[in-house]
Amino acid sequence: MAGGKETPRQKMIGMMYLVLTALLALNISKEVLNGFVKVENSLQNTQHTLKGKVSETLTTLEVKYAQNKEKVGPFMDKAREVRGQSDDLVNYITQLKGRCMATSEGMYDDGVANDFADFIGKDASGMDTTISLSAIQKKDEYQELTAFMVGSEPQNPKFDPNNPWSATALKKNLEAYRDYLKEIRLTDSQGNTRELPEYIKVQLDERFTFEDEMEDGKEVLWEAANFFDVPLAAVMPLMSKMIIDVQDAQEDVLSWLLGGIEAKSYKFTNLMPLVVPESNYILRGDSIRADVLLAAYDATNAPDIYVDGKKWDGRDSSMLAYEGLETLNIGSDGMGKLRIPTKGMQLGDMTFKGLIRYQGPDGNIEPYAFMTPNITVAEPALVVSPTKMNVFYRGVPNPVEVSVPGVPQDKIDVRIDGGHAIKRQSDGTYVVEPNKSSSVREANITVSAELPDGSKKTLPARKFRVKRIPDPVAFWTGKKPSDKGITKAEILSFAPVAARMEGFDFDVQVRVKSFTMRISKDGSFSDLPSGNNRITPDQQEALKRVRRGNILYLEDILVSMPDGTERDLPPMKLKVTG
Repeated sequence: MAGGKETPRQKMIGMMYLVLTALLALNISKEVLNGFVKVENSLQNTQHTLKGKVSETLTTLEVKYAQNKEKVGPFMDKAREVRGQSDDLVNYITQLKGRCMATSEGMYDDGVANDFADFIGKDASGMDTTISLSAIQKKDEYQELTAFMVGSEPQNPKFDPNNPWSATALKKNLEAYRDYLKEIRLTDSQGNTRELPEYIKVQLDERFTFEDEMEDGKEVLWEAANFFDVPLAAVMPLMSKMIIDVQDAQEDVLSWLLGGIEAKSYKFTNLMPLVVPESNYILRGDSIRADVLLAAYDATNAPDIYVDGKKWDGRDSSMLAYEGLETLNIGSDGMGKLRIPTKGMQLGDMTFKGLIRYQGPDGNIEPYAFMTPNITVAEPALVVSPTKMNVFYRGVPNPVEVSVPGVPQDKIDVRIDGGHAIKRQSDGTYVVEPNKSSSVREANITVSAELPDGSKKTLPARKFRVKRIPDPVAFWTGKKPSDKGITKAEILSFAPVAARMEGFDFDVQVRVKSFTMRISKDGSFSDLPSGNNRITPDQQEALKRVRRGNILYLEDILVSMPDGTERDLPPMKLKVTG
């Protein structure tokens, strides 16, 4: 296995191991064997040191977790998982070392549970460990050890998926541990996915590499190079080094997890209270609602804020293309000052897309897309209520404008009682069509408004009187009842009799259904009826004979009104003046 990230002391121990292995091949036995014992003891001391370092890192994580469970929770959970995997692997290697010792001493029986227990113990810190290599009598034994770890064929080492006690099984467990660490990822409390950095993955590959090796110009498998015909004294330090590699890898990952807790922590220079109301316009009877929070900003690191001045179309969810847009001015309070002119803007609800670009703690510019709250653009409104003129007239469409300040038109619901009808027009106004029954003399309009929080508020009803249309005024040849005279030329125009609404602002069409013409001549009266508004032939003949001083009467003028009623209009009296 390659060394990965090693301290100078570990490198020195590795060199000693290589030198001693070479000397062992020259059969320099006792002194060499004692040298391996020293290397093994030194490696176990290193294990103890690394275990303390791992424990210290875990303790720091536990403290931070106790302070902020939500933020540290994902990192703490992953750290505990890594600790469990690492402890399991260290325990496995330690047990395999004990089995190797028992095998070389001729005291291991695979069929007897814990037959190697005499070779496993705990050190002063409670750490599982094997007995000292110095206590082993057959440090140079390799035949039984080779059969146990590799088998009789170096190029075909033994392996049983159900038996984890072999060199190949050891390699596979170390590779599985490496691959597990490389795939570590978590989602922090902000929803960000964190993955193990590439440099740690490279170190893991270097540390847990099991390539074939060259011996006497021949390529041999890793299992054979490290365990075939290799004495126990050399195997024990090798496996201790594996435990150190596991501890080193564990510490690297735990340190990364610890550092990741604060990796996205932002630093701010100022705090300020901030109140964000749901609406600046509140209807009486409704509640004032607002979000109140403690906001923070960095006066030394102002963000760039962009807002698209065009109304969002409600469909484009891509991030705002800010190139070419001007940044908002940032006030001394750390807030961007948004100003969008509404001159020429379409009325109604609209939202605008924005983007904040902020330099994060790692120096990278981080984009934060946002949408402005819903904004309603409306014409300036003046509400005047003429309390004595609140009248609806039967038979004609009564135009009405209904609005609730601060509430968009599409968020109000308008209703009317009494059998009357109210209809919304395309321009947003309403038309009231009163009930034609003369017994219904009132109408109440009720408006419900949908507030910004989605709730509905019913406003007090507005009462209106319902009246019939005023009587029209009869007209003939441009004359009306208030006129007194008429010329013979005007008479001979034979104009139809009409009726018009005077002083009434509604466009009302009135039709004369019938009338009677009475002509006073020489003290006698002639009554000539008409079944419509036109002058009959009999009336025309009579009118041709009138002369100066004669009196004409238009009586029984019956008109048809838009409300379905018929009205008798006051008579007209006209004296022929010439």
